Amino acid sequence: MMNRTCMSIQQLIATLKADLPQKDITLYPPASAQLMQQLEAALGVVLPADFREFYAFCNGFGSAEFLFHITPIEEILHFKDYQPHQFLFAEYGACVDFWIVEIAPEATSYRILSQGSAGEMVFLTDSLALFIHRFLQGDIFGLLDWAAELAN
Repeated sequence: MMNRTCMSIQQLIATLKADLPQKDITLYPPASAQLMQQLEAALGVVLPADFREFYAFCNGFGSAEFLFHITPIEEILHFKDYQPHQFLFAEYGACVDFWIVEIAPEATSYRILSQGSAGEMVFLTDSLALFIHRFLQGDIFGLLDWAAELAN
């Protein structure tokens, strides 16, 4: 399975705007540049451009139907129990399942990881647009089945 998508972050944002009524998604208000800088200082990295663009559009979002949400920066900063260069990016059902972003120190790359069946962290993608697009297309089950699909 490919870890890349042809969808850009700009296309994803347009899709989010268009599909909100059908997806039961509530966008959180945009994050300020100062809030993004606080996150960068806490993590010791520079946020990749697509994350900056996403957070400038919305500071995460929630889906009531599936208790899934993209974590707002304030919650990331409050959690503080992350490894260097990592943060809790999304969760389902109050940490029943969760997804971590790991940013390379030079901010040239990042990985989105999920917990595998044996408790290990599994690389899913290096594309924020693909991660969110997969949620939009398959709801939470598209994300929950992803690690198992990659293992096959």
